[in-house]
Amino acid sequence: MARVRPKPRLRVAKNAVTELFGVADTLDRELDPGALFTMPILTDDAGRLFRQATYDLESDFEKAVAEVADRMFGPDTLYVSVKKKMKGNEVVSIPDAYLVDMSEAERPKLWIVENEIAKHDPFRHVGIQLLRFATSFDEAKTAVRKFLMEAIAGRKEAMARLERGFRRSSKRNVDNYLDEAVYGPFRALVIIDEAREELYRVLEKINANISVLKLRTFRCDGGGVIHQFDTLYDEFEEDLVDGTSSVESASDREARRERLARSDTIVVPAREEGFQRVFLGENQWHAIRIGAAMKERLRYIAAYQVAPVSAVTHIAEIQEIRPFENTGKYVVVFRGPANKIGPIALGDSKVSPQGPVYAERDRLLRAKILEDALR
Repeated sequence: MARVRPKPRLRVAKNAVTELFGVADTLDRELDPGALFTMPILTDDAGRLFRQATYDLESDFEKAVAEVADRMFGPDTLYVSVKKKMKGNEVVSIPDAYLVDMSEAERPKLWIVENEIAKHDPFRHVGIQLLRFATSFDEAKTAVRKFLMEAIAGRKEAMARLERGFRRSSKRNVDNYLDEAVYGPFRALVIIDEAREELYRVLEKINANISVLKLRTFRCDGGGVIHQFDTLYDEFEEDLVDGTSSVESASDREARRERLARSDTIVVPAREEGFQRVFLGENQWHAIRIGAAMKERLRYIAAYQVAPVSAVTHIAEIQEIRPFENTGKYVVVFRGPANKIGPIALGDSKVSPQGPVYAERDRLLRAKILEDALR
């Protein structure tokens, strides 16, 4: 179980992962999720103020992304910052970077990465660039595969990480392993310091597998930097909380990653009115935050009814996951009416989900208490 820390050093918006002076941590969830848009100031226990910094140069923002890459994307990924022309269908485009995702050892994936700053026009700069990526990718795969391997082979640490991923798989060799990633379907990430409604509207029109991750930087006048960022696998889900603040140990975090790798079900908390009207009445659920890499893993959605029920009571097969009103969140549409299960109540610790959490369907159905499915 996670260790309990009596008093966190900072108070930040929920769902945030914060790196303070080189140490990544999940911290106290007290502010509203949108607080950083209207109150972009953090304080530490010494009373120092950290104000949100704005980026004037994309190159400076790219350095910040590279700095937090392992924490943002996970230890089983490889962030390759190489700018080469990607040409296909007579369209030339130059992505900022590539991400080789080896979290599922047997199914490595490639993400095209576009690093952007909020001051850029979401249509002329971001939208057109991503449309070029999406339309040229299929014909450009061979060239991408070639210069990507050259870039990785030129960095000893990067090659070692790729080989480590390969050894966890059943692929013939490391070349075959990289082929598996590159020759898969198109996926892209937009890493940006501030995501606004206009950006999500543009991305929805492109109709491709493109997700947005936010990275914000806060600076103190007296020195010190905080990077706050989303994660690829929603690695720091909303805590299962019982009123205390906690920080994960390394073993806790590894166990969470292993659970996410197996997960095919998202468990969402639901209040009575919304549960009856939407989950059961409309066979869907609205405004769900889903990690970029978790979308294609999910096959089922389960409802945890909050107090006084305090139990997981229904599960449904997912038919479609689509964007929700240009918010960066999603609507999950069911294949049919939800089925009753359990009920799977809370354990003795009375720990309850405060937001979406992930589980393995079969494990969830076998669970006597909810915590059994979330270990």
